[in-house]
Amino acid sequence: MAKLNNRNRFLIPMVFLILVATLKPGDGAAIGFQLDKLIHFSLFFLLGINLCYKFQAALTTWLLWAILFGFFTEIAQQFIPGRGMDLFDGLADTLGIVLAYHFYKGNQVWVDSVFQKIGA
Repeated sequence: MAKLNNRNRFLIPMVFLILVATLKPGDGAAIGFQLDKLIHFSLFFLLGINLCYKFQAALTTWLLWAILFGFFTEIAQQFIPGRGMDLFDGLADTLGIVLAYHFYKGNQVWVDSVFQKIGA
């Protein structure tokens, strides 16, 4: 178990990046529907890959928590000035997590070697 606790130094910074990107006050200017969804998808795809790498044993539980985390950030956005809750952002977050899982399962050896090479 100690081996799993030492793996993946990128997971916590990834969570903080998502919190900063999704919960900082906005200026009210829209960045475009497609770009916004792509950003949400990408952030949560990377979170999903990080979770798959770190928690290979209890993966389903952690991925469900990640999906809930995505919807929590959307609910919290309705209380942030210049931001708003968007169901499609939550769906993009969920799609990112689910596709990350499938990507990881299909490319686990390669992803693990990349994480090991970059010192995760």
